[in-house]
Amino acid sequence: MPSPLTSHKFLALVGQAISSGGNFALGVLLARWLGVEAFGQYSILWMGVLFVLGLHQAYFTQPLMALLPSKPLNGQAEYLETLTGLQVLASVGIALLALLLYGLMVVFGIQADWLAWLPIMGFLLGGYLLQDYFKKYCYAKRELLVPLLMDASLFGLLLPALAVLYRLDELSLGHALFTMVMAYGISSSIGQLLIGGSPVKYWKRSNLFHTAKEHYHYSIWLLGTSMVQWFSGNFFLVSAAGMLGAVAVGALRMAQNIVGLCHVLFIAMENIVPTEAAQQFFTKGEPGLFAYLKRVGLMGSIPVGLLLIGLTLAAPWLITWLYGGEYQSFAYLVAAFSVVYALGYVLTILRMAMRSMHFTSPIFVGYLISAGLSILAAGPVVRQWGLGGVMAGLIGSQMLLLLVYVAFIWRKRTTKKLAQSPIMN
Repeated sequence: MPSPLTSHKFLALVGQAISSGGNFALGVLLARWLGVEAFGQYSILWMGVLFVLGLHQAYFTQPLMALLPSKPLNGQAEYLETLTGLQVLASVGIALLALLLYGLMVVFGIQADWLAWLPIMGFLLGGYLLQDYFKKYCYAKRELLVPLLMDASLFGLLLPALAVLYRLDELSLGHALFTMVMAYGISSSIGQLLIGGSPVKYWKRSNLFHTAKEHYHYSIWLLGTSMVQWFSGNFFLVSAAGMLGAVAVGALRMAQNIVGLCHVLFIAMENIVPTEAAQQFFTKGEPGLFAYLKRVGLMGSIPVGLLLIGLTLAAPWLITWLYGGEYQSFAYLVAAFSVVYALGYVLTILRMAMRSMHFTSPIFVGYLISAGLSILAAGPVVRQWGLGGVMAGLIGSQMLLLLVYVAFIWRKRTTKKLAQSPIMN
């Protein structure tokens, strides 16, 4: 009988506690040590990383979680090796593309404030996506010790290095980003070594094109969804950056970082539930899938709800203690983000259900509607109500998505029941 300390769920929670705790600490240290304006600049750059991460997860890791359980046992290893080859090529390609674009813009005399950050952000993005892939690879295979070690090495190197730079009075945004590039590169290399083998051998597989095509067909709606998803919520943040400045974006990122402690549970669910949900649907159909997700959703709602309420009540004290007095006036943003995350929890469960059923078009449609309204409303709302308008827009986007998802799922299940009815037959 396995020890509770090595059980699947325990390792998943510990791994996500390290990941979420490390990201939380990183956000706190950068906000406190860089200052609200430089931290706002970092947050704006990181929005670009999150945009590409959404595309990456739509094409690589979300299909991986859903497709692997349906593969025959003797074909799973080859599928994973081939997909790893594609991921390595993509990560290297992103870094080289960033260098190429930077060189072309310099040659043609194109000037922009963000241009100087392009090369280092390309390398950071390549390493970040590779690390994310190796973690999801291991979650799909239920090998949870490797992601835990990867995150432990990442933050075990990154946070002390930033502290040393700060103590030497050498910490700037550029130095912080370079340190992150090195830390993510080392963490990814550790993941590669622990799963075994050289990535070069993956490129020799004859079915690279077949796997790429399979993922494309599965993720076609998810890729579109990822793009419109980014605009659905982030367009309000983009408007805040353009109209309110980097300080406002830094304040929003600070509040989101506090509520982001919920990611310990959210990401743990994303790493465990989709594979099991796909298996339930594969073996028991829709009744088994919805019974499983209902049980998981109700169990998870208790710790999520208690955590959000606690963070909201403790927000003024937490902000002053963690970030300093200059952020204290933004405590109300924590309560607003708690509402966003509560709605996001319900949406996460519904998206898992739809992805398991390979019913991904409603996800795209929901985000498309939400993105369209966000683009139309963000400017006037943010201009009129400032940060309050940003938060109202984020909450409204989540509520609109909830209505769309529920309507699509209800319609699909009702249509199926009618088709199976003796009267219809």
